[in-house]
Amino acid sequence: MGIKLEPTLLWGGTPLFSLDDAIKLLGFCEQNDAAVLGIEGFKIAGGKRVPDMDCIADFSTLVAVAGREFPTASREAAKLFIESIADSDVFLEFVLVKA
Repeated sequence: MGIKLEPTLLWGGTPLFSLDDAIKLLGFCEQNDAAVLGIEGFKIAGGKRVPDMDCIADFSTLVAVAGREFPTASREAAKLFIESIADSDVFLEFVLVKA
């Protein structure tokens, strides 16, 4: 049985995930062999989505290094990145690709 997953919130049609839900999303990605190309963090302040410049990650360069293992390597790197975020008020947007 697959993981049922919904974003923490939708902002203008864009799915955003809390840190806890982001880890769950990685489990969904693992079950579906999806890779993480990038993550961008945002805070919601005054009714606006404000980019958090400390919470941006680009994993696309792993393609050249990891080759066929890119999906796994990208998910592992994404998990470490998410776990490094200290501010629990950050919401994350993901760029995913099916391997």
